[in-house]
Amino acid sequence: MLKKTFLKTSSLLYKAHYKAFIAINNYLQEEKPKKSSIAPYILKQNKSTSTVKVIHVNGNFIVGGTTQLIVDIIENMSGDYIHEVIVPDCPEPLPYQPVTIHKYSIYQMQELYSFLEKERPAIVHIHYWVRQDTLYVQTAIWYHTIFKICEELKIGVIQNINVPTKPHVSKAVVHNVYVSDFVLRNFDAGAVNSSVIHPGSNFHHFSNKDVDSLPENSIGMVYRLDKDKLNSDSIEVFITVVKKRPNVQCYIVGGGYFLDYYKRRVTEENISSNFYFTGFVSYEDLPSYYRKMSVFVAPVHDESFGQVTPFAMSMGLCVAGYNTGALSEILGSEETLVDYGQINQLADTIIGLLSDSDRRKKTALNNQVRAHELFSVEKMIENYKNIYNEYVV
Repeated sequence: MLKKTFLKTSSLLYKAHYKAFIAINNYLQEEKPKKSSIAPYILKQNKSTSTVKVIHVNGNFIVGGTTQLIVDIIENMSGDYIHEVIVPDCPEPLPYQPVTIHKYSIYQMQELYSFLEKERPAIVHIHYWVRQDTLYVQTAIWYHTIFKICEELKIGVIQNINVPTKPHVSKAVVHNVYVSDFVLRNFDAGAVNSSVIHPGSNFHHFSNKDVDSLPENSIGMVYRLDKDKLNSDSIEVFITVVKKRPNVQCYIVGGGYFLDYYKRRVTEENISSNFYFTGFVSYEDLPSYYRKMSVFVAPVHDESFGQVTPFAMSMGLCVAGYNTGALSEILGSEETLVDYGQINQLADTIIGLLSDSDRRKKTALNNQVRAHELFSVEKMIENYKNIYNEYVV
């Protein structure tokens, strides 16, 4: 009876949003996982005799902060639990391997119901990043249907809220985890127990003991060049810096929706020699690109946490950006941040850091200390272990 009720609900949900599917079909096709051209990250896992299973749910398995969070949990808690992942689709080959991953699209909800009914995991850990004004309608319905399945099967859910959005309200949720105080403060529904666990970074990998070795006149950013954090004006910050300081070198690390547009804008301004566009870069290779910069630029319109900033901090970089979301919380200061959209002001802040080596070095060293104290992967895993110990049965 529960299964029939669920399938009827799922069918109605789908029909209700059919026109929305058609309206944004082209947009969704742009976001479909593509074949990966970078070397996969190889997980380091411990052997475990545990039979307790945790299933992670995420709307994709592409290179990015949420996927890295799941991978960090699997790597560091592999000795305690069996970890598997459910996604609607994923690139081939997988950017992180080996991972036990199950693909169930929006059209395979009956099969997913049967899978969870059979597996009966101790907990389902849903990594939620659907905003209220999202264009990802299909992904939203996919997430919401999985919550419904867990309700009907009476499987407990730990919900990670990984973007600035309200958590999904479901009777299955036993605990909400927010990735920053900013997200908790602005979006906590107060319906269930909640906590803040900052995503942790592997600072053994993102390490630099010699801040003086960083170049004097080089800036960059490391993002998926997509609409969730950036917009078409983000590149204008770099263009403005180069026009004011023509010998600056800019590294744009990442690929995505805006890559071709950013390249075109740089070409239009006749400053291509000042820019290096990497496309997507493997996790293993990322530190080498941070070492090419002295100032990390965060021209984002939205930031729930953003691991790329603590990566930069640990590497001994200054960070300058828009004062949006959790950026000031991460940095512990607004000194190098400006109001959103103030392109010239942000460019001047960046140039000021490049021009003052003493200030730049002092800020960079403070960033390193703060990152290592607050945002290490070890501290994150300790906090997740406490949550799991309470709810995984």
